[in-house]
Amino acid sequence: MEKDEVFSAEDAEFEVERLQREPSTSFWTPTGDLKFTLIIPPTVYPPRDDTDLFARRLIALGPGRGRKLLEIGCGSGALSILANHMGWKVSGCDVNPFAVAATVGNLSANGFIGEIREGGIGPEPFPFKEKYDLIIWNLPYIDPKEIEQVLGPMEEAALIDTDERGLGNRLLRIVASNQLLSPQGRILVLGRKESITDSNYFAHRIWDELNFEDGETLVLKCFWRPYEGAENRYIEKTGSTNDDLLLESGIGTHLSTRLQTAGKGRRKRQWASIEGCYAGSWIVAEGKGINPGHLQLSGGLAVINSLRDKQLNLKWPNDILIDGRKLCGILAEGITIQKGMRVVLGIGINLKTATHNSDFDIAFLDEVLEIEFEEFDRRLHCELASLLECRDDLPAIRYEEIRKETLEQMKALGLPKYKNTIFRDFDLNERGELILAGKIIDDGEDITWV
Repeated sequence: MEKDEVFSAEDAEFEVERLQREPSTSFWTPTGDLKFTLIIPPTVYPPRDDTDLFARRLIALGPGRGRKLLEIGCGSGALSILANHMGWKVSGCDVNPFAVAATVGNLSANGFIGEIREGGIGPEPFPFKEKYDLIIWNLPYIDPKEIEQVLGPMEEAALIDTDERGLGNRLLRIVASNQLLSPQGRILVLGRKESITDSNYFAHRIWDELNFEDGETLVLKCFWRPYEGAENRYIEKTGSTNDDLLLESGIGTHLSTRLQTAGKGRRKRQWASIEGCYAGSWIVAEGKGINPGHLQLSGGLAVINSLRDKQLNLKWPNDILIDGRKLCGILAEGITIQKGMRVVLGIGINLKTATHNSDFDIAFLDEVLEIEFEEFDRRLHCELASLLECRDDLPAIRYEEIRKETLEQMKALGLPKYKNTIFRDFDLNERGELILAGKIIDDGEDITWV
């Protein structure tokens, strides 16, 4: 057997031997008042703790009301049965033909129906082409070194993510390229936190977590189209993208350009565009009780998450640096409107090295990585929505997590120096203000980092 081989001839013999065993009967109770009988072949994944976590989220989503749900890797059919019970119109698939048979049989035995096909995420064409309101997958997450032959080689091979790109990453690409998601649709994926490294064209946020005694953590992530339905446009030239959007309305409205003639920085300084730059703005909040400091911190974190390069440093409250030189600036601005306030978040970054007439020593992104304008805009749009978009059918915004992640990025830059004193301990409050020895600092220009 080759070192990296997942399913060998020896495994095939073992699989045939296991098929001679009798199937088991399982009485699955996702909640106290629900009980389903499942007949599970010896080579099919039975409901476990991860299945129960998924089930609780499905129940929390409420009635399906005839909307379409697709389950990838349907296994015994437990979640497909629950989804049918909740009123979803269910389709499902699995690479294990015995799982397909089990799901079809268990659906029928419990009085439900569904369109179940053999296939999944892999080199073969995906078995479905319709649009779905909800796509779910209990993603293969077991490390090959940890696998034990309990279910049989075929099913256990299906539990291992051997895809070079990553099965989660490939799933999102297939959903996007095949246009499988309905308007306002969502994708739910259960797996390890690091299972999906490229969210592709989707915003993302953790909904639930499952912690095991051995320290293993699984997360249920939700993916969706960022700010779907909001206007997203590019213009060749404008005075200020922030000024433009302050006069418009609609959370998620986005405007980007390569050339600003009247861009702004903090304290109303001029931010002049240079060749190879990016400037983009978003309406990120409208209404009352808005926290502009939190929004600005989220902008910096979105840039860091979009580029994923350890050479970038976040300088509180609104700059991204390379080797101490300014690469990117973030500016939140607001105006009073009838219903409270409208806040626009502007982000400007030097993508390509170019000559400039600045009094400051600035940095260019292509010193550390190459990315085109359109790709950066797409990633940034997704990451901002991941942090800030609020909808009733999405996971709640994780404010505390944003604060903690921003603080970790700040600590990587160094220690704050304020009035000739270096502070080894510092914090951020819920408004995004810096706390030094109990004192609130709201202006980053009063601070140097050492």
